[in-house]
Amino acid sequence: MDALIGAIWTRELWNVGLNLVVVALGIWYMAATGFRREIRSGREPVPPGRKMLFLTGLALFYLALGSPMEAIGHELFSVHMLQQSILYLIVPPLLIRGIPDWMWRHWLQRTPLRKRAVWGRRPLVTLLLFNGLFSVYHLPRVFDFLMGDELYQLLSHIVLILTAGLMWWPVLTPLAEERVLQPLKKLAYLAAAGMLLTPACALIIFSDGLLFASYEGTRLFPILSPHNDQQLGGVVMKIIQEIAYGTGMGHVFLQWVRQEGKKNMYGVPDEPVPMPSVEFNGGNLEREDLK
Repeated sequence: MDALIGAIWTRELWNVGLNLVVVALGIWYMAATGFRREIRSGREPVPPGRKMLFLTGLALFYLALGSPMEAIGHELFSVHMLQQSILYLIVPPLLIRGIPDWMWRHWLQRTPLRKRAVWGRRPLVTLLLFNGLFSVYHLPRVFDFLMGDELYQLLSHIVLILTAGLMWWPVLTPLAEERVLQPLKKLAYLAAAGMLLTPACALIIFSDGLLFASYEGTRLFPILSPHNDQQLGGVVMKIIQEIAYGTGMGHVFLQWVRQEGKKNMYGVPDEPVPMPSVEFNGGNLEREDLK
């Protein structure tokens, strides 16, 4: 435990370069969404809560990749799974909801992104793409290969973060023109996402032995045995997955309730109201309901 606490306070394990990038992104975002600038441009101001979502997403992104969590994750499988849970299940939803509508539209109108944005309108493809890649990543041979090379591991993080963002997009997109799923289908979509992640978590939790050779000799933090650490990692991923998808389903349900409430507030009838019939009789108009 002392070694674990010491690693957290080791300055060399904090990525200063990534920290500067994240801080610069945060400053740019706050400047771009500043109240006076939005008023001058005629855009609707971004609520403080939405800004907090974006900044929290940036902070968690740095925590996962720029803090000692990255190095500790090579020694403790449970920490590695916590890192992945943050990167793929928490950061993408926060960034998607934190970026204002007009900024998304500006980016999606650019030619390179416009061609790739079509993937976000194919929910089944994005659902299978992320969960398929995530499952392949945790195949023992693939996992050990990626963990043994920093460049390939970084590339795997980038690919999985992007595909995770595509998976979350059909559910959380703030753009009305990008909503391809009705609320009930969104709930089913998130339920399916949870089911697709379950086999990988179950394999890790209930395996009789150690699956990943990368953690056989890692005893810098002798908190748990490698096998128990592996089981804890699967439990961490499953718990955070349930929280993330459960929160997403709650968000979708509340939006659904608000939409139905607005319909009732403005008196939208459930069935069309029949119009009274009108007859022409000798130059006089007579309404059937007044006879």
